[in-house]
Amino acid sequence: MIYRSLITEGMPLLFVAAIVGTLGTILSVYKLIHNTFLGQLRVEHQDVGEAPLSMLVPMLALSTLVFLTGLIPGPVLSWVAAVQQAVGLEPVNYSLGGVVDPRGGLDMIWLVGILMAGFGVGALVFFGFGGKSRRVHQLDNYAGGHFLTAEVRYQYSDNFYAGLMHLIGPWYRGAFLWLEGAVRALVDFLSYGMNWVYRSIQPLLFLLATTVAMLAWAAV
Repeated sequence: MIYRSLITEGMPLLFVAAIVGTLGTILSVYKLIHNTFLGQLRVEHQDVGEAPLSMLVPMLALSTLVFLTGLIPGPVLSWVAAVQQAVGLEPVNYSLGGVVDPRGGLDMIWLVGILMAGFGVGALVFFGFGGKSRRVHQLDNYAGGHFLTAEVRYQYSDNFYAGLMHLIGPWYRGAFLWLEGAVRALVDFLSYGMNWVYRSIQPLLFLLATTVAMLAWAAV
């Protein structure tokens, strides 16, 4: 809804800024998911047990609330419409599943239904036509063409593209490595330069100038 509003209201720069902010948010959350679920289990954590029920119930309750408000956002949008009407704005036209707009609405009931149907098809293929699965130890990880030992903390940071590089290595003949080195040297040079600028002048003065420049840009 935010993206569509920025486009229809003729604010392309804010639209791009919203996209960049969304990508940053996704990356920050991905780091949490990566370090928690995709990393290698540390040896000292092998005997860690499940959280007690007193901690699981609040998390499950909040997760259920988030899912329900995403599935049927109509009740929440009714509060939004009431606030808009109270401050003199045109209230949003909504239904049980989301926003109703002739230029492009949003019905979360349909979206969640299609998503769940996709999960159902995947489960049917996996359990109905897939091969037999077996349970393995959590330390028995395999990724990027290598078995991962307990010394490797995160699988995606341990030569993950080794298999791909083995296949395409004869093609580029060092050109990619040269380009990578050049880009790395440029980034290092710029980072050293910015570090020198930041340390050579007063940090408070630098932050003040940056803040003034951002405020001036926002005012324009």
